[in-house]
Amino acid sequence: HLYALALAALTAVAVWWMLRRGVGTAAALVGAAWFATHPLHVEAIASVANTSELIVMICTTGLVWVLGSSEPLPDHPSRDLRRAIAVGLLAGAAPGAKESGLLALPLAALTVWGWRQASERALPLVEFVRGNVRAWCAAFVCVAAVLLARLVVLGAPVSHASIAAQGLSSLSGPQRVGVMLSLWPRIAGMLAWPTSLSPFYGPTVFPEHTAGLAILSAIVALALVGIAVVLARRGDRRPLVAIGWVALTYFPASNLAAATGQILSDRTLFGATVGVALGIAWALDRLPPFGRRVATVLLAIVIARAAIVSAHYAVAWTSHRALWTRLAEVLPNEHLSYKLLGMDARARGDTARALPLLERAFAMAPADRQIRFELGQVQYSTGRYGAAVRTLSPLLHDGDARSERGFVALYLDAVGRAGGPDAVVRAATPLLHSETAP
Repeated sequence: HLYALALAALTAVAVWWMLRRGVGTAAALVGAAWFATHPLHVEAIASVANTSELIVMICTTGLVWVLGSSEPLPDHPSRDLRRAIAVGLLAGAAPGAKESGLLALPLAALTVWGWRQASERALPLVEFVRGNVRAWCAAFVCVAAVLLARLVVLGAPVSHASIAAQGLSSLSGPQRVGVMLSLWPRIAGMLAWPTSLSPFYGPTVFPEHTAGLAILSAIVALALVGIAVVLARRGDRRPLVAIGWVALTYFPASNLAAATGQILSDRTLFGATVGVALGIAWALDRLPPFGRRVATVLLAIVIARAAIVSAHYAVAWTSHRALWTRLAEVLPNEHLSYKLLGMDARARGDTARALPLLERAFAMAPADRQIRFELGQVQYSTGRYGAAVRTLSPLLHDGDARSERGFVALYLDAVGRAGGPDAVVRAATPLLHSETAP
């Protein structure tokens, strides 16, 4: 936890430094404070497995520092080579931590190119790209090495089998894009005013009128991009950079290009909060003095409220049981919370509590094999042998289940206790013809 908190503090300071490149001190401080206290960050900090989000952000801001703090100098080849090596190592470390780190270098390049005071000289894009050719080459080599190592270890770019989340696996490409676009208003609310945050978002988060919300989301997004492009042509590229941060950091987990392992999660919006912080800092920097003071007071209230919400939400991450209880409170129609609470109760020997939880989860998701397995064991241990047989028998169609001696023994014992010796003979006869039967 100390490691995660140290990374979080370093990330907040790095974001403040990056904001300061393009806005005044006060605007950068407010934007960084809004970022540092955002409740969406709890999942990335409270669980050490999710600190990869922090590492990617540190690598990205590090790339901004290396690319933006010094210009390439052809007459100083050794200095330029060190600069290129630093870019390559940071660009390789980002995808080494998490797949979304592949976009760390494009994000950093966009930031260096566009996040600067409006009064500063804007470097033409072609000149910026040509001046950093050695750095791009070093980054390409390092990223390719990381991807090759990943391919060797995993045997596939991501996974041999589909990792599509429940609720996405049965959708066609256009259907998946439509339902994910319909979630954009919810995501905007999570970024601006987070309330019912959860450790898991299943298919129940999809709204009823997906088509209408998807169209509205696309129109609003295109309008914002259009406004940012117009401002960029007039010399202020900062809004375009802010939108770029939101779009590029969210895209890998957006399920727009391909289905991923989650429909939505707090941690995958970590980078998007940087984009919103950039937008807040830019807006404060552009407002007249009176408007800036009013906006700062309002944002101070938002930041104080966010700190309280974050502290309250962090309590839910102090134990598995507290986390699954939070999930049941926020998303009562999501079966996963009852499944995990039931498994936790069974592991503690509390079968009286485990049975109704697992029965509720099974009624909501009868296709979940793990729920069926857990429920059957609880039914057996509480003397409900006939119910256990009915629950567990479909699992015997799976060769992996038939090869598990303990599972087959438990099932046949339940059959015998429910129906007698003849029932065991009938149930065991098909297993004797299986090549995997114990």
